Amino acid sequence: MKKLPFFLLLILLLVINSVDSQTPALWRYVLQWPPTYCMELNSGQGTTWGRCQEPIPQREFTLHGLWPADADGKIITCPDKPDPNWNQLFRPIEDKLVKFWPQLRENSNSRDLWKHEWRSHGVCGGITPQVYFNRAIGINNMFEKGNLFNYLATSGIIACDSLAFSRTEIIDAVRKVFVESPPPSPPPALDVYLTCIPINDKKKSHFYLREVTLCINLAGTAFISCPKKGAPSSQEFSCSGGAKIMLPHPKAQPSAPPPPRLYQENIDGTDPTFEQSWAEYIFNG
Repeated sequence: MKKLPFFLLLILLLVINSVDSQTPALWRYVLQWPPTYCMELNSGQGTTWGRCQEPIPQREFTLHGLWPADADGKIITCPDKPDPNWNQLFRPIEDKLVKFWPQLRENSNSRDLWKHEWRSHGVCGGITPQVYFNRAIGINNMFEKGNLFNYLATSGIIACDSLAFSRTEIIDAVRKVFVESPPPSPPPALDVYLTCIPINDKKKSHFYLREVTLCINLAGTAFISCPKKGAPSSQEFSCSGGAKIMLPHPKAQPSAPPPPRLYQENIDGTDPTFEQSWAEYIFNG
């Protein structure tokens, strides 16, 4: 048997490692704190400038997305797949999804968000769209207290402009999710991911909590420890460095643009261009 040239062997190993790294091994269940998301949306940091729908949820985390990841916890990518029949897919489960996975952005709907999450992440999970969205529902049902906020609140971690908490305090509160009630023992030390954004503070001594990611086994039936290699790397996004973390209340948003002025012809469906130009000529000379 002939030996492969070294450079061909190297390419083969790179291809194998690349394929292996794109194999789903777990799910990242990414929960977001809506007031922080809306602050980012309003400011244009990391996303397109815009507004959130009012009222902004302030006593519950909402789902950002369910993302397949490799054995290191890193998000995987894959080729696009054809869209399913969205109406047929969402009609029987829409009421369940919208309770924990709502669209926060103004002038958009929850279906837009779900379609985006499927196209960007769900297609890489090796399951059908029906299984994907029902898996999200099943994972949400694994929270005995109904919402992650309730677990934090039992540890005194609430949205408050004058209270701040350590990273360890928040993670310990999140870990209560993994223990059946009443707890027979301290919460298991399963790792979770936190991401934050810095408050307008030059010393960066305080962060706003942005997202909490819990990891789920590939079958979607049990919480597992999030691999350390997949954790956010930068100090800010990982909420590390000893800074204190806060859960903000909703902040005032930019004023919504006024609705366009409608002429009667707009309402009737006729073209008002000629009438508008004629009126301008009469009144403005």
